Amino acid sequence: MAPGRGLRRDRPAGREWFGLGVLLHNFGQTKGDFGPAPHPLEVWMLRVHGGAAMAAFIVYSSLLPIHVRRAWAIRRNIYLGITLIVAMLILTITAYLLYYAGSEETRPVISPIHWIIGVVVAPLLTWHVISGRAQTRAVRKYSVGES
Repeated sequence: MAPGRGLRRDRPAGREWFGLGVLLHNFGQTKGDFGPAPHPLEVWMLRVHGGAAMAAFIVYSSLLPIHVRRAWAIRRNIYLGITLIVAMLILTITAYLLYYAGSEETRPVISPIHWIIGVVVAPLLTWHVISGRAQTRAVRKYSVGES
């Protein structure tokens, strides 16, 4: 991999932020005037999460017209791609339900679906990228070897 490309190791990745959020939510509560209150950082973590989700949605949406259509046409990495599309659709719907349309009765059902799918998306996306690059290398190697 070329210098400057890939994941930066000096900043926490998504799983570290998720772990910190879970720890703050479950063990970082403070005493409030009316009982346990969320940790002050939990609110900011949710804000960062929401902003990152908006950015991810823009990136995901920009991939649909070119990347997904092209991959579908050449029939490459289809199953992982479809799985990612479905996962992103579920994340978008559950995020909407949690933030706008959900109630206190539906939150205990929707929230675990949202965070479980969210945790699964990161390794799926990594697998999709690695698999796609490997397939591209194999196709290039085969086509160069044929000439």
